[in-house]
Amino acid sequence: MTTHVNNPRFSNKGHNGMSKQKRTVNKSAALLISGALLAVAGQASAAGGAGGPAPYRISSDCMVCHGMTGHNTIYPIVPKLAGQHKGYLELQLKQFKDRSRADQNGEIYMWPVAQSLDAADIKELASYFASQKPPMHSSGIKHAGMKEGKAIFNQGVTNEQIPACMECHGSDGQGAGAFPRLAGQRYGYIVQQLTYFHNGTRVNSLMNQIAKNITVAQMKDVAAYLSSL
Repeated sequence: MTTHVNNPRFSNKGHNGMSKQKRTVNKSAALLISGALLAVAGQASAAGGAGGPAPYRISSDCMVCHGMTGHNTIYPIVPKLAGQHKGYLELQLKQFKDRSRADQNGEIYMWPVAQSLDAADIKELASYFASQKPPMHSSGIKHAGMKEGKAIFNQGVTNEQIPACMECHGSDGQGAGAFPRLAGQRYGYIVQQLTYFHNGTRVNSLMNQIAKNITVAQMKDVAAYLSSL
């Protein structure tokens, strides 16, 4: 997990004590690395031409992290995009572009990419990834807590005011429209985003309210279950 949770129950003094200067240096380094990778990807796509089956921007901007079809298997905190809902993908790209989605990795990696996208680009990219088949699959890695995570997903935790995730994301985690598909999503990415929602780093009034009472252990349990689907 790449961020801490702003709650005394989950405090990490070493992490919280990181100086502003060090965070700035880390972010600058990440931007340099990201820029270098995007440059390499652009060169590779230019060699192959822009007339392939995927939109040119997939090969020039997206493939470095997400892969050509959105089934990336390299980076644990990069989401799978294949089979994700078009409406959700469009919304997230728009929020990265207008900087209203300001979670740490989104700010570092997605803001620069999204700035150059126009409305047509966003629709094309969302349509392309949403159309990829087969839809997202489990990595095959089994994490501890799957049983507990399934119970939280399906039933919530009433005495802790944690609602059932399936109410919005569907009984099988398939999602719909603006509610993302979660089935088969990466374990690390799910834990990271729940952390962002919990501490308010990623702003979404519904998810901020839902995640405010969830513990780190419960985040991991839910992620274990969803990533196994």
